[in-house]
Amino acid sequence: MKKDLELLTKLQVIDMELDEIEEEKGDLPEQLETLKREITQIKTKLTDTENRFTAIEVSMREQRQARDEAKERLKKSQGILYSVKTTREYDAISSEIDQAKSQIIDRERQIIALQNEQTHLHKIRETQQEKLVVLEADFDERSKEAQERYEQTHDEEDELRAERQAIVVQIKRPLYAHYDRIRKLREGTGISHLNGTACGYCFSTVPAQRIAEIHKQEDLILCEVCGCILVQAESA
Repeated sequence: MKKDLELLTKLQVIDMELDEIEEEKGDLPEQLETLKREITQIKTKLTDTENRFTAIEVSMREQRQARDEAKERLKKSQGILYSVKTTREYDAISSEIDQAKSQIIDRERQIIALQNEQTHLHKIRETQQEKLVVLEADFDERSKEAQERYEQTHDEEDELRAERQAIVVQIKRPLYAHYDRIRKLREGTGISHLNGTACGYCFSTVPAQRIAEIHKQEDLILCEVCGCILVQAESA
């Protein structure tokens, strides 16, 4: 058990150093992931806006063509209106004139509505483009910062992780499992050294008999309050 406790103590030191490296990175990785999602979302919205722009252009061309055709029919009908010889022909031409006028008005309304939508979309597109520029600039800046931090720490981190793995394989699985579980629950602390007669993590008093057992290092002694593995102060 003494060897196991020594290995766990070394592991705790390594884990604390790795935690410090992660802390130095801060929340940059999460920030980058958030920015990636936001960039993807704004690009999707911008694509939708561009597609709608294209659809409006097509629709406006169709409406203008239909309006111009109606104008031609109107002009043609008005040109022959007073040359017809029968009332039936006159009524038919008059009906064509009314229909052409109605179609012209309807097409003009459609064109105006499309122009208004186009103006609105233009403002939306400008806003989306500006936001995309800001997001991409922010992403580039934070990516550069993350890369600089990575270059500063990756060699040390790789060495620590290799050293950590070499220690983990020597520790009994149940013992390591308890250490790892407590570490996750206790802010990175799985091993707690004695602080006088108290647990160094939660500062709860450790009975004298338990302190004697800790010094013998023959059994695994856990803090009855926080569950941390207790070791001698000198071993921590």
